[in-house]
Amino acid sequence: MVKELRTQPALRTSPGAAHYSTPTLRLTIVFHPDLDRIGQWVDLCPWDPERPDSLPAEVSLGRNTPLFSDGRALENSHISRLALIARPGLPRQPGARASLRMEAHEHADVRIGSNRHAMFIADHDGLKSGIPLRLAHSVVLVLRWIPDSPPLDGALRDQFAALLPGASPEIAQLWRDIALVAPTLLPVLILGESGVGKEWVAQAIHACSERAQRPMVALNLAAVPEELAAAELFGSVRGAFTGALDRPGAFRRAHGGTLFLDEIADAPLTVQVQLLRALEQGEVQVLGGEATRVDVRIIAATDQPTDEEQGFRAALRHRVAGFSLSVPPLRNRPEDIAPQVMAMLAGQVALNERVDPQRSGEQPAVAAHWARFFFDALSREWSGNSRELRHAVALVAFGHNAPAPITSGGETLQAEKISSGISDEHLERVHQAQNYEVSATAAVLGLSRPALYRRLQAHPRCVLAEDLTDAQVMAAVQVAGSIKAAALHLRVSQHALRPRLRRLGIL
Repeated sequence: MVKELRTQPALRTSPGAAHYSTPTLRLTIVFHPDLDRIGQWVDLCPWDPERPDSLPAEVSLGRNTPLFSDGRALENSHISRLALIARPGLPRQPGARASLRMEAHEHADVRIGSNRHAMFIADHDGLKSGIPLRLAHSVVLVLRWIPDSPPLDGALRDQFAALLPGASPEIAQLWRDIALVAPTLLPVLILGESGVGKEWVAQAIHACSERAQRPMVALNLAAVPEELAAAELFGSVRGAFTGALDRPGAFRRAHGGTLFLDEIADAPLTVQVQLLRALEQGEVQVLGGEATRVDVRIIAATDQPTDEEQGFRAALRHRVAGFSLSVPPLRNRPEDIAPQVMAMLAGQVALNERVDPQRSGEQPAVAAHWARFFFDALSREWSGNSRELRHAVALVAFGHNAPAPITSGGETLQAEKISSGISDEHLERVHQAQNYEVSATAAVLGLSRPALYRRLQAHPRCVLAEDLTDAQVMAAVQVAGSIKAAALHLRVSQHALRPRLRRLGIL
């Protein structure tokens, strides 16, 4: 009897294919008063757009759940035990993708998305970009859809964390690629937008190579005048041309090590031809001198297209792109913002102690300050990438927009001067701009919630939800027609109004 032979599916190979994992919604700690928690993550739930029937009914987030990659929950006493519930919304028509409804618990201090809503519905595109979350005054997270994330070796993280700080799946893949190519002699071409840190990547490749103890020489080809390019690259002897001096040139200075050619796609065609000849022959022609053999490993970088239509010679591209690395823009890997900021701050020798994140665990105002910074940072485009981020951090490091100093008990040292320090008019304007939400107003003013409550109770025109009578609440709902409109009409927090409405049977 002949056994029936069935056609088997073809084997597909691709980077990381052997480690394929289910698409997931990943929750990453962007900021926490315990700075060691930054970058810890948890795969909150499976999220396969092709299988909406596999999505969970709901997922909860709070002080004690879920457990992150370090085996700990958020463990912050300011966060409610049940802070937020997320429920998938199944698509109603073929081809549509599931959405995610996130809603803060009625007693929880939670802000979702760039507009700081207490309720937010994220579509698939939003989940791909990442949804910022702020819990209480001091914990910031980002929830993002991860299509595939191979497990990361802890030793690899330890090796690269100082060289290329980050916590995203994209930076982890970059670490893997660097670990793969660094020990080889292959030339590497690094692609990425301006400011993403291509030179950092080049330094990491060099540091992890067998040439780490030899020099790494960097040359920005876009900044080299065409008439001086040969001398800058290959060197010259005195008198070779008018004004010529004895100089070794970048190739000879990098002998035995690595030569980093930045902005290579911006090099004039004549320079590209000279480079190609040097790379093909393994020797350089010193202007006014003799040809010299050189042993260099080439790492090149560009933020421009590398095709011939754009003026980049194919032969040169083949010579410098033995292995290509692409560095994604910062806006596509929001988990990397905080690790980069912490690395930048570590190099600040004159960091204002009022903004030193190391004090976040003992100073609530400092923690709130950084939580606001990172929560806002998650919603910025960062068109200048890490370079723009560095400028923003420098402003903070020098005390720009620093929080008010506080005592270990969490109250301001200026408690007795609050009335004069923050006028009733300013408080009222800020409170109105924040839709009368106490937590948001406190964060903007740099006050603790108890301190703000005392100010609101003493304010001649501000009220709290608990000060309203049942008749006032019911009348406002009837007139306004919605909870949000009623809260604005009453000039109180929508968040605080909901429990009253439930008690009155309106919700």
